[in-house]
Amino acid sequence: MKFWVLLISGAVSPYLFTSTLPSTGALVLLLFTALLCLGLANDYKAFCLVPCFFLINTLAINERISQRLPLSKSKSTHELTGVIAGLPESQVNGVRFLFLPDNGAQKIASRIYVNWYEDRHREEGAESGVPRLRAGERWRLQLVLRATRGRVNFHGTDTERWYFTEGIDALAYVKDGDNTLLAAPASFNLHHWREIVLDKLIEKAEGVPAFRVLVALAIADRRGLHVRDREILSATGTGHLLAISGLHIGLAAVMGFYLGKLSLLLLSTGLQLRLAIALPWLTAWLTAFCYAALSGFGVSTQRALIMLTVATLASLSRRNIHPFQAWLIAMSLVLIADPFAPLRAGFWFSFIAVGVLMMLFVPRHGPMPGWRRMLLAQFGISLLMAPLGMYWFQQASLPGLLANLVAIPIVSVFIVPLVLTSLALLWLPGSIAAWLLELAGYLASWLMLTLDYLSGIQPHSYNTTHIPDLAATVLAMLGAAILLLPRGIPFRIAGLFLMLPLLLPANDSPGEMETRIDFMDVGQGLSVLLTTHDYQLVYDTGPGNGVEGEAGSDMVRGTIQPMIRASGRKPDLIVVSHADLDHSGGLNRLRSVYPGADYLASLPESRPGIRICSSPGTWVTKNLGFRILHPSTGLPYLGNDSSCVISVNGAGLSLLLSGDISRVVEQRLVNNGLEQHAVLTAPHHGSSTSSSQSLIDAVMPSWVLISAAHGNRFDFPRADVLKRFVNSNVTALTSAHCGGIRMTTDGAGGIRISSARILRKAIWRWPAIGKCPEGQATLNKFEGI
Repeated sequence: MKFWVLLISGAVSPYLFTSTLPSTGALVLLLFTALLCLGLANDYKAFCLVPCFFLINTLAINERISQRLPLSKSKSTHELTGVIAGLPESQVNGVRFLFLPDNGAQKIASRIYVNWYEDRHREEGAESGVPRLRAGERWRLQLVLRATRGRVNFHGTDTERWYFTEGIDALAYVKDGDNTLLAAPASFNLHHWREIVLDKLIEKAEGVPAFRVLVALAIADRRGLHVRDREILSATGTGHLLAISGLHIGLAAVMGFYLGKLSLLLLSTGLQLRLAIALPWLTAWLTAFCYAALSGFGVSTQRALIMLTVATLASLSRRNIHPFQAWLIAMSLVLIADPFAPLRAGFWFSFIAVGVLMMLFVPRHGPMPGWRRMLLAQFGISLLMAPLGMYWFQQASLPGLLANLVAIPIVSVFIVPLVLTSLALLWLPGSIAAWLLELAGYLASWLMLTLDYLSGIQPHSYNTTHIPDLAATVLAMLGAAILLLPRGIPFRIAGLFLMLPLLLPANDSPGEMETRIDFMDVGQGLSVLLTTHDYQLVYDTGPGNGVEGEAGSDMVRGTIQPMIRASGRKPDLIVVSHADLDHSGGLNRLRSVYPGADYLASLPESRPGIRICSSPGTWVTKNLGFRILHPSTGLPYLGNDSSCVISVNGAGLSLLLSGDISRVVEQRLVNNGLEQHAVLTAPHHGSSTSSSQSLIDAVMPSWVLISAAHGNRFDFPRADVLKRFVNSNVTALTSAHCGGIRMTTDGAGGIRISSARILRKAIWRWPAIGKCPEGQATLNKFEGI
């Protein structure tokens, strides 16, 4: 058992650091360690596993980093031939898919995440220019490549981590040209067969209720799940039920086991005696393997299949292996097969859940009613998983215990067995498969309605983005484990004290005299969050498609909403500078999430519930004063030049929010007596049409904040604009280089500046470009009024 513990320790430990050893140094150290260990006594050789697997995984991490498309090759065009992997995902404006280029001289990335966009200029009603793509097809594509450098903020989605964990080396979009289908899917292509099964499911039961849920449980295809479905599953802690993993593979194995038992009845007495143990276990493993294949051998199913394989081999060899040892062996094998498994939440959730069950039931003896076992199991898992959920997903689910007590029996006893049975009967004549799917669909629909009701129990304060550090998470989980110890062990209540810090709602709001500016990294768009102790303003809502409902795509859920939640309050005012979608793309989503907020916007047409931004306009809060400087009342809507320009002043703060105004409006503001401001948001993302010298001379900023996507097609910020700021002794900070930028004033002239790309350093993180702030404090040369 010591062997496996040391192996796991070595394999996981590289991820505790924010950087790695160079590959050459790691390889030399690995060889030296191996030679050193050969001379050790047998009792001590096992301890060499820690440094050896640490260095082996270090080499694997460095290799994956080296395979990423370098920044210097972003926006380069390549003709690549390869295969579509996985199931293509349809979007409002096209389709996206994973592309595996062929090995060859031109291969510059092994896994590319591709978007194929529709022609934006095609006439309405015309046929889409994007062909229907099928999994396993072989294509020759003209691809414009981009590095996997993603948006980084102090809270919210970490796309760079996902790209790194999944081994995606480059992003791309399909360019018009010679894009040709070369070959249909190969006969034995796994994802092609998954798509065939999907087509058969659609043929048999497309109209049944909650069909999207059945597809997710049948072939791990979650593309059809609604945004609301995901919110419900997150709030109730039941997302694991629709992700094929240990529970589902275990159910398939149980069904296969009893199928093997029934098969014994068809054999002679002699064969029954010989195969009484082997046949049920083999059919159990084979059934689970087939189900895992239908799910595309996702990472969670691989883990479950490895654990089942360990159990099967132990049973067939008739060796008495302690469950804890089998658990360690399975974890070790997963880490050997996938060195990047520790970066996935599912790795920790699945193994720790099994560990909790062993802790609760393996040492305990004596009869226990089934209902009590289930209640104890779910309570134990919910309690111990709460700190882990806070660490990975920044959310604690209070209704999770009740929701899982309802959902797990429904899914495991009824829905999954019905789905699995229908899969076995899909190609048989008659309607039996359709009837089974219809019954499963009604049960799934009822379950989703029940979970929707239970999700309303979740308090807003626990939809949190409070991120505990690793030490706090481990201590809280230790506290939960102490609470779950059997009755009679003294001082169990002490475990509660280890969990107390995580039970408090997140509150990252500024102090009473502080003001915080969060200049968010939203790519090619703009969104600024201004927060004081008693007031919050959102200026612009980031890029998006402006579409309401399920087809909507924006930065709210992944970036803006997590940043707002982290502050511990709701926005008082949400401002949209103008109607361009890189500034107003998240407006509809924010209106649905924060209906109680006030809304102020400069739009071509008035909209109910949104006040018109026009000058003059002023308002004050406890610490700040706000003035609308542009547009003036009565002016027509002029697009960028109608941007709502707001001056914010207070103790220790002076900020000019400028939208996308051009030099014409800048000069108008200067002529009207524009005052100095310590912080300026660069007009129009640093375009050459804006940021004139007259504006810089009038504002005299110490810092200018520029929002732009890395490698954007407009080349923002332009070199001439940056040169003007540098020549004027203005510090320019760009979200493309530094990620999100946070400026916190203390009300007494001090200001502390930090950048997300520096503070959220990680092994997978692309480095900051240039000099980005590291949280240092400085003096504000202009303290405001």
